[in-house]
Amino acid sequence: MTEISTSVPTKKLWNPKSFIIISAIFSFLPTGIICSLNYGRLGDHKKKWITLISTILSFIVFIYLLSLLSVKSSSLALPVNAGIGILLRNIQKELYNEHIKNGGEKASYFLPVLICFLLLALVILSRIYTAAMPENSIAYGQNHVYYTNAITESQAKKLGAYFKKDIFTDNSKINIKIDKEKDIYVFSLIVQDDAVNNQEFINSMKECSKDLSKDVFNNNPVRVDLCNNRFKILKSIN
Repeated sequence: MTEISTSVPTKKLWNPKSFIIISAIFSFLPTGIICSLNYGRLGDHKKKWITLISTILSFIVFIYLLSLLSVKSSSLALPVNAGIGILLRNIQKELYNEHIKNGGEKASYFLPVLICFLLLALVILSRIYTAAMPENSIAYGQNHVYYTNAITESQAKKLGAYFKKDIFTDNSKINIKIDKEKDIYVFSLIVQDDAVNNQEFINSMKECSKDLSKDVFNNNPVRVDLCNNRFKILKSIN
């Protein structure tokens, strides 16, 4: 346990009872940051940096593992975050009680709330940035076929097989997306900005639309969308 001076502490600490709530709502990342700040205010800079670095690295690994799992992230994220919040609370509970016993005071929640909302803002911005990227995808080497919930996996595989014949190669890095709006299949292709003004390329995409309708989507109409690397539409070809 960290040694605390018998004189009245001048630094205020955050009550670890709040760790569980903060972790459950905002993830264990802000909880770990607050926990490390408590160690820093007690003068234990070794534990401060160990806690801070281990929290950040653990959070990165946790997010990466969630992206690999097929289960819904929410079903696993809440118990893990709450569990780590309980662990951090238990680690600092005695330390905090000793701090209060020695005449120390509880710190304001302004900074933790600010940290939490800053992290929440980053999450919201990242979700907005990746909103056009469907969760479902099939990889063909470095090429990817993304598809929305309006498309079945078998349809996406049929599209991938069509491109695998001539377009997808071991050296190519092509990302495409397929969606459906009412009776129209929407084929999205990531292109360079100058491609939208290349008439020869536009004409080839018109032919591609016809071929996809005939060979992949049972003669249903196909619209081609030329997009940037986040699948934001630059130009639509009916």
